[in-house]
Amino acid sequence: MTFFSVLLALLAEQFFPVEKTHWIRRLTAHWITKVVNYCDTGEQGSAKVAIFLLLFPPVFFVLLVHLWLIYQYPLFALFWNVLIVYWFLGFRQFSHPYTLIQKNLEDRQIDVARKELGDWVGLSLNTETMTETEVVRHTLERGILAVHSNVFGVFFWFLLPIGPAGVVLYRLTLMAEEQWRFETASPVLRQTIKKVRYIMDWVPTRLTAAGFAIVGNFEQAAYAWRFHQKKWATQSEAILIGTGGGALGVRLGSPLAELDSRQAMQLAENGDRPVQEFGAEPMREHLVYGASLVWRAIVLWMILLAMLTVAVWIGPL
Repeated sequence: MTFFSVLLALLAEQFFPVEKTHWIRRLTAHWITKVVNYCDTGEQGSAKVAIFLLLFPPVFFVLLVHLWLIYQYPLFALFWNVLIVYWFLGFRQFSHPYTLIQKNLEDRQIDVARKELGDWVGLSLNTETMTETEVVRHTLERGILAVHSNVFGVFFWFLLPIGPAGVVLYRLTLMAEEQWRFETASPVLRQTIKKVRYIMDWVPTRLTAAGFAIVGNFEQAAYAWRFHQKKWATQSEAILIGTGGGALGVRLGSPLAELDSRQAMQLAENGDRPVQEFGAEPMREHLVYGASLVWRAIVLWMILLAMLTVAVWIGPL
């Protein structure tokens, strides 16, 4: 059931994408805002209560419906799974702006590409004076993070025994963490939800990175995973972007700081080699390669899901 649920949800999302203006997205954003307004007092205790109230009611409701349908109407349970995954998958939220930026760069419309990137990333990134190389680099980095949180992380949590409830739990956590950055949420609440997200994303992050390494340049992806984590603000971003860039053979992130003479001598005395940059400078062609990498990773996940489904079917035989 898991394989067919994901497959049908992917197909449905291709033809009828769930945009940000979709009612389920607006309802989710409204729910996240209401939790802040009614529960956030700036104290640690209220932060825990807010996160509990944010997650427990919708997750429990989805799980309850899921279990009831499995025992009463198994066919409708499949429909329920497809519906939940379809609502929260968000593949087109990654692919649509990514494709627009790619097309604008191919048409030499750098200003439009900058604007599309700024609209996609938000106020945290100033794109007005970016060169084409910088636009490509930030598009690849944003795309890698987006495809993980909207697709591969959803796949992982859907595989857990709680099924669609895991999808809601994961996506609500990530959406709240992103939305509360720009709302009047207290620093305590933002820090608490950030910790919850880190815990929930620990395993999916590494599975996504492993998938990139398998379908891309494994050697460079593994090198970046191990040695390039200082290039990004968080460990999750470092693993995902570093591995994705390594799999593509493209240089992402800020350049590594050069070693001074003392650090170089210390490495030489220890017999260690200095950490090196690798890969080519980002070019518009790499956006095509990035989309191809994502599709290969999705196919890999789908093959694994199909194998798991077959194993479950033949297990009792």
